[in-house]
Amino acid sequence: MKAVIFDCDGVLVDSEPVYAEAFSSTLNDFGCPLPASLLATELQGRSMDDCYRWLAKYWGFRITSAFKEALFSRTDSLIPLRLKPVFEVGLLVEALSCPKAVASNGVRRSVLNNLELCQLKHHFDPHIYTAEQVALPKPAPDIYLHAASNLGVQPQDCLVIEDSALGVQAAIAARMRVCWFGANADDLELAGGVYRASTMLGVRQVLQKLGLL
Repeated sequence: MKAVIFDCDGVLVDSEPVYAEAFSSTLNDFGCPLPASLLATELQGRSMDDCYRWLAKYWGFRITSAFKEALFSRTDSLIPLRLKPVFEVGLLVEALSCPKAVASNGVRRSVLNNLELCQLKHHFDPHIYTAEQVALPKPAPDIYLHAASNLGVQPQDCLVIEDSALGVQAAIAARMRVCWFGANADDLELAGGVYRASTMLGVRQVLQKLGLL
């Protein structure tokens, strides 16, 4: 293994609860009350366009420019107050000497801003890639293949750190190995070169096992 590619939301920055709260409160203002807990589960790892499609398909909610403006305004007001890096991720990233990148389904301006707020952006510049830069978002492999190409590394030589099923699917489709990170994960290796880690210590152990640390 030669490189590590990180998802952003939920892996580097603890932004998903903030986004879910912003979505929930804005939807409530527009007459579609949905709990943040539901949105956090259902929208995890989705691109913004996919989030909008989910709302239209399952809740009949029509996305308007006024809603988008209100949502981004609410998010922008919450992020500086609530956002924090994922516990111990800064130490892990600092310890990595191999090529590394960020590959996110998030909105580019938000990804860059969140990484800057959490003092992580400088570790990855200029290798920060978002869904706007490729044809299809995750679960398509495009964003991971784009990141590997720009790092100058073959896909099979990359380890992806992901926290969502959509992201794991994208990494597998790109023929990369995956560490599936999350609070409910067990520290074990699954079939097909997929590892799971419930903490950053678990992620560190996977990196050590693969010779990346």
